[in-house]
Amino acid sequence: MTACSNACTTILDRAVSAPLIGRAGQPPHAAHGRLGRTLRGLALAVAAGALLAPAAAQQGPIKIGVLAPVSGPLAAPGKDMVEGWKLFWDQAGHTAGGRKVEYVIADTTCNPDQALTQARRLVHQEKVHILVGPLCGHEGPAVAQVSKETGVPLVMDAAGADTATKWDRTPTVVRTALSASQIGHPWGEYMYKELGLRNVTFIGQDYTFGHEVTLGAVRAFTALGGKVARIIWNPIGTRDYGPTVAAIPADSDGVSAVVVGADRIRLFEAWYGFGMDKKHKIYGGYWMHQDALPQMDDRAIGMIGNSLNYAAGLNTPENQAFTTAFARAYKRLPSWFGESAFTAGLWTKTAIDSIGGKVEDRAAFLKAMRTVNVKAPRGPLKLDEYDNPIQNVYISKIEKIKHPVLGDVLVNVPVKTYEGVSQFWTWNPEEFLKRGPYKR
Repeated sequence: MTACSNACTTILDRAVSAPLIGRAGQPPHAAHGRLGRTLRGLALAVAAGALLAPAAAQQGPIKIGVLAPVSGPLAAPGKDMVEGWKLFWDQAGHTAGGRKVEYVIADTTCNPDQALTQARRLVHQEKVHILVGPLCGHEGPAVAQVSKETGVPLVMDAAGADTATKWDRTPTVVRTALSASQIGHPWGEYMYKELGLRNVTFIGQDYTFGHEVTLGAVRAFTALGGKVARIIWNPIGTRDYGPTVAAIPADSDGVSAVVVGADRIRLFEAWYGFGMDKKHKIYGGYWMHQDALPQMDDRAIGMIGNSLNYAAGLNTPENQAFTTAFARAYKRLPSWFGESAFTAGLWTKTAIDSIGGKVEDRAAFLKAMRTVNVKAPRGPLKLDEYDNPIQNVYISKIEKIKHPVLGDVLVNVPVKTYEGVSQFWTWNPEEFLKRGPYKR
């Protein structure tokens, strides 16, 4: 009865409230009586059919709406996201829980307003059962709002806005990727303990995700005794990184880079173009992702590329199978966006399988997402009590390897693994939440 209650109520309301006009010479109340009885009979017949609708619907396809930046400043990561998602469902035969799975890709352009519009279109026009995405951190809260308004579950991937699984949680949202500062905290510790840095300049992308990764690293670094020489913020789409590298204080003993999209290549070229490699050491806290490496060259070899929950050079059977399949399908190695979307598909299918395909039961689906364990290409995963994965974080270095499918290729290879990292790092959740979000 629950599934039909809204539709049935609407039909009955319309039957009772419809304005009626009698034929000429006939009292209106007479027409009202006969037509009212007819409408009530029709409403009851439709209501009876609606009671059977869920069973019939469950034999139809499961529809999933995927929100990704297919165009705009993060189109390259968006392409990886879409292709990682597609690869998983190709391998799974486009089925889950005994039902066919269909998906609709919607372009968000890495813009919160566009993400909001597309999410509403997917829910109200495409009638999707589940939303997946978006990619950009600042889009996440907008899409979560649509999930909150409509009750349609959101599998948040790869948007990493901290607030989504900390201060502004939504009961219908679970995250399968990461919380932004979750990768920043280990990076701050690594700089202090492993690289021996004490006075660091931080280059950060000036938007939600960039703030939280950068300031998470700053927090962990300074908690150990490190100093901040300067923080330099750049908006997404900065074309000239000359002024940025020129502004690095001379007494910096290291530079941390957190940059996204095309900015990753522009910073790399500016670094060498202005001879900064002869003045400072630069390290990627979030920089040399796999999708950007083909646009870089051998100057990247030996550099720390990222602190992330995934590295394409991870040597596990699950990852080797994934990267080989991805390379055969797309003639390149996957970035973390590709792996994250692949894993979102794996996690979603595992949950759907566990409930026998009954995605119309949203509570059952969300419970399954929260309770299943997943062994992904990036490692073992489970959700914490705040709906964010507990997972490994890998510090990776750029190496050139001979890949069996691709030949010589630059790749992120882990040099240190932080196992089972919580989004709250070493702090207890209550202590962390009391401090409030990272803000510049």
